[in-house]
Parts: sequence; C-alpha cells; structure tokens
Amino acid sequence: MASQDRYASILNTLIEIAKTRGLDNPGSKEADLCYELLEAAISEAEVWDIPLEEIGLYKFDTHKLLRKQAA
Repeated sequence: MASQDRYASILNTLIEIAKTRGLDNPGSKEADLCYELLEAAISEAEVWDIPLEEIGLYKFDTHKLLRKQAA
C-alpha cells in the first residue's frame, strides 16, 4: 500500500496544475473548473484539519481564476 506521503505528493501536483492552468486563462471554462477543484481541496483540507500551507493554497485567492485580467 502506498504511503501517505505518496498520496500527498500526487495531490499537491494536481493542485499546482490547477492553479497554473486557472491563472493562465482566468474567466475561461477551464479556469472555472480549476476554481471548483481548488475550492473543493480547500474545503476538504478544512474538514480534515490540514493546513493550507501543506497543500500550497495558503493565501491563494481562488477568485483570481474567475476574473479576466485587465489588459
């Protein structure tokens, strides 16, 4: 059976991909999906008492994904 560290590494990689993809094209359908995924990760971390620092979401503003950036 895989260790908790392996699971954490996989999930942290997915979180970083969602952050990057969402920020690359804010306001897009892809960014909306990334927003939903990251909000779910934040919610689950809070339920399980996992500090957001541990999953790379401390002080990360997920709402940036929903707004188009000014040109």
